[in-house]
Amino acid sequence: MEHFPKGKRLLTRLDYSRVFSKSKRIHNKHFTILVHFTQGANMARVGLMVSKKVHKSAVKRNRIKRLIRETFRTQSNLRMADYVVMAKPGAAQASNQQLNSSLNQLWQQTENRR
Repeated sequence: MEHFPKGKRLLTRLDYSRVFSKSKRIHNKHFTILVHFTQGANMARVGLMVSKKVHKSAVKRNRIKRLIRETFRTQSNLRMADYVVMAKPGAAQASNQQLNSSLNQLWQQTENRR
């Protein structure tokens, strides 16, 4: 299992509010990604939002979070920006393969935005 360092995560309320206030929004059936391009950013960072509306079970929500982190970690061509990934309620019923393809499609779309 690979390590996911703190430097690649959005940690504070300020980080999240910055992304929510000034961002590009990309979405599909299972996820919405907010992208905030920052000047002088030295790495891409990700924040996760998987609420109880997605599923009441913490086990199901954590599965979705693990998939989001893994697809983010394996993306080699992401721009230096802050990303917030929000899961939609239908995501808990989707298979891992469907969620992976959905996320990979969105990561590709972020490359086309600026």
